[in-house]
Amino acid sequence: MDWREPSRSTDDKANVKNASNLSSLADKLRNDVRSLVIMVALIAGLILWFATLGLTDRVIYRGVDQAWFEPGRVHLKTEPSGHYTIERNADFAAMKVGCVYDLNYKAEFGRRQRADRQKTVRRATLVGC
Repeated sequence: MDWREPSRSTDDKANVKNASNLSSLADKLRNDVRSLVIMVALIAGLILWFATLGLTDRVIYRGVDQAWFEPGRVHLKTEPSGHYTIERNADFAAMKVGCVYDLNYKAEFGRRQRADRQKTVRRATLVGC
């Protein structure tokens, strides 16, 4: 008497194949979701980085723009021309006419950003005189 392993029916083979396809599909979906979460986290980190550090323009300070008056704020004349305001603080008091400064201001995001928008200076760093 020969002992043989009973052969599986074609339905059983199809069920095993479908189960393995579903498990590989689940693994693929899990990897895709993980990649999506990582990408969203990186983009959020990049936006947070720019919001925290801001943008910097290198300009030559040409003095105070007398045409504007705001209490507690000073409008700056610069080369190249820009629309910069700075609070009357130690940074402003230390600024010298004719010197080159890096003016750091808050980054603004959006579609309707104009090149001539008002930029509020957070930090003025002397580069050279």
